[in-house]
Amino acid sequence: MIKIQPVVRDIVLGELEALFALTNGYMNMSSYAYCIKPKVEKLAKKQVTITSLVVSLSRLRKEIQKAKPLIVDVPITNITTKLPLSEISYENTQKVIEKLESFHKNIFVSQEDFFTTTRGTKEINIICSAHLENKILKHFKIKPKWINHNFAAIGISYGPEVFGVPNIFFSLLSVTARARINIEELVSTPTEFIFIVAEKDFGRTVALFSELHRETNMV
Repeated sequence: MIKIQPVVRDIVLGELEALFALTNGYMNMSSYAYCIKPKVEKLAKKQVTITSLVVSLSRLRKEIQKAKPLIVDVPITNITTKLPLSEISYENTQKVIEKLESFHKNIFVSQEDFFTTTRGTKEINIICSAHLENKILKHFKIKPKWINHNFAAIGISYGPEVFGVPNIFFSLLSVTARARINIEELVSTPTEFIFIVAEKDFGRTVALFSELHRETNMV
């Protein structure tokens, strides 16, 4: 016979908002129990009561509170911004790879410019300062799959002390997720996580991380 406790655990862990509500003590367990009752009965293959579900949720809350939190305070050291940016994507072919290898020999990219490349299994993606776009297109002389404009980069820097700390990226992503900000691309280095967003979302994104920066650096 299937026990309901592991079934309830799987349901809650699969619903991020429910997990946060339960962990932080603002879940109405009775209301949530009514919501998940049909699903629990289907998975457990038996009838369950609201009381038994509330008991399971209470036990799960105690269990979760003993574990490390999903979202941690990231000690942000700096926030950098670059805009406007363009995105150029090519098919991942040998010819494109050869052009990419010779790129820096022919085109100067200053320290103030933004330039990053990602080689996936099917595509080679370039995100760059908008003024470099025409130089890139002339250098490659290959029709790109697509070109996107009006992007901005917000770089979140932190120290090496976060190495090995779980959920650093998740914690930073949760900031934009809660604000319903669409992330166009993500770029990372060992001590920097860079959000590529539409220019229209630039101001909100910077404001959110600036507030987080102040909160995590208050003495």
